[in-house]
Amino acid sequence: MRISYSTAVEMGFKKGKIKFPNYTAYLMVGEKCLFNCFYCAQARESQSEKDLLSRVKWPKISLEEFKNKFDPNKFKRVCIQVVSSLDYWKELGCVLDFLKDQNIDVSVSIRPKNSEEVRTLFKKYNVDRVGIALDVANKNLFSKIRGNRFEFYENTIKTLSKEFPGRITTHLIVGLGENDQDIIEVLLNMKKMGVLVSLFAFTPIKGAKYENNPSPSLSRYRKIQIAREIIFQNDIEISSFDFDSQGNLVKTPDIEIDLEEAEKTSGCPWCTRPFYNEKPSQPLYNVPNPRKQST
Repeated sequence: MRISYSTAVEMGFKKGKIKFPNYTAYLMVGEKCLFNCFYCAQARESQSEKDLLSRVKWPKISLEEFKNKFDPNKFKRVCIQVVSSLDYWKELGCVLDFLKDQNIDVSVSIRPKNSEEVRTLFKKYNVDRVGIALDVANKNLFSKIRGNRFEFYENTIKTLSKEFPGRITTHLIVGLGENDQDIIEVLLNMKKMGVLVSLFAFTPIKGAKYENNPSPSLSRYRKIQIAREIIFQNDIEISSFDFDSQGNLVKTPDIEIDLEEAEKTSGCPWCTRPFYNEKPSQPLYNVPNPRKQST
């Protein structure tokens, strides 16, 4: 298994200073994915360094080392990123067997083979939330960039959100060739399902197929963050947003929101994902402070 660099510092495996509060312990199980997402360092054909997920380094540790040093009182949540390798389910089960007795909320981000895997995570391992990433908001680009069909995962999310209301999360990445309208439509659809949406900015990673593609502009990302905040704080329809002929968002509804809150990392309670999309020296896409829902 692996842990994020910031988690390694918090747990004493690495030396360093974390500029922002780190309330979530981030773990990764599995390595070298069977899928071939064009933007991912862990993709099947990626030539990226093995210890990368996005731009974050994930040092390798043993489960026993983790058990010996893990203190649930130091964190508010554990988030497990599952790489779809051949033996991911066995490795994930070993980690969850330990965590279910630690009195801490656990989130699992997974590309499930089927809905039964997700049911097992909730019923056997008592996880708090399960994330099923869409990542690509444009349905036509989805098959090209991620493989399989958008509708399969959308329907899986819909089914599971009814069975486990308020406990399903998905991810969207801004900057994978979609337009703003694609993202707004998915945000509205997920809101109707009661599904939380975590936003990410596309990050080019050396060795991944999309290593030379550009990140989205910060101004565009801010626009999407504001739209997300409006959608999840209000009952609203697509007709309230104005788009140009290219699907670019040109006007949001005239609704007052907390701009500082909108710029924070979106995700499960206490999720901050420090520097997941940018270097510490660069402007922050997601400000790594916990959102008000967490406190």
